[in-house]
Amino acid sequence: MDSETKKLTPLKFLPDRQDTPWGSIEYKLADLGFIDSMASEGWLGGNTISDIMQTYLERVSGETSFDWYGTQFPVLIKRICVNKGRTPLHLNPDDETAEQRYDAFGKTALWYVEDAGKDAALYLGFKKAVGAEQLYQASLDGSVDSLLHKVKPGKGEFYLITPGTVYAAKDVTILEISEASELSFNLETDLEEAFDLIDLGVDLIDLGAWSNPLPRPEGSLIVSLPQFTANRIPLSQALKSHRDLDDTFLLYITLEGEAIIEADNNNYKAKKGELVMVPAEVTDFALLPAAPGTVILEVRMDPRPDDDIVSEPVDDGSQD
Repeated sequence: MDSETKKLTPLKFLPDRQDTPWGSIEYKLADLGFIDSMASEGWLGGNTISDIMQTYLERVSGETSFDWYGTQFPVLIKRICVNKGRTPLHLNPDDETAEQRYDAFGKTALWYVEDAGKDAALYLGFKKAVGAEQLYQASLDGSVDSLLHKVKPGKGEFYLITPGTVYAAKDVTILEISEASELSFNLETDLEEAFDLIDLGVDLIDLGAWSNPLPRPEGSLIVSLPQFTANRIPLSQALKSHRDLDDTFLLYITLEGEAIIEADNNNYKAKKGELVMVPAEVTDFALLPAAPGTVILEVRMDPRPDDDIVSEPVDDGSQD
């Protein structure tokens, strides 16, 4: 049986850490060109996610994802450790703007707070509606922090970062789940570009989920977006999956404890903070706790509406 007909198995990837002036970014799964995660074990070990996608296509990501995103894996997972001051102020464009202006994907992101220090803070949007001239001057003279809505995050909380929202973080470790894009603008260095994208009309009444963590419902669902769906799953007993009709990759990140993904009589362990991908082709598998109090985050892609902005797969050459 050659490699192109050999059945795919769950995959683990080598992390890629990048140091920054304010801390570090650890890419756990990234198909970005300049960061291309490498499978760490199994018969696909040593191959990058872009190579795997180019060869196995929808067998990895599922037909829904492949129809929208082509051979680019659609989700980015990274850990952001902020331990040297605060991050620069950034904002992300939406899909439509990113496609029209930059031939790229926009970025909606989900933040999970892995750890929060005594000075932990998230800056999410503005305290009240801000005029363009006021914001421009505050950005130039360094007083922009005084205009921002500041949140004290707690460990285990989730926050949604929507396009057009100015955001920053301090003294916190965050697991970020987002579209496969690093297209964002630094308010302190890309001021002219950023100004055209900022949502200035935010006040406390409109902040909604920005002013508080996302509510944790009785079920597992954290958020369901066109770009991805995230579920928080307490794993107190074995869960078996028989997803004959399912059509998506599955990413499992262990938030607490240790999990095991069992497939084809093999075990794939995921310690706290580790990620395992279950390709769409793997329909029969089980999730098992390997430690008390195990909690996992499941990331998947559900069918997107027909009128969504991502209308055609990304051209293979655009990721060179």
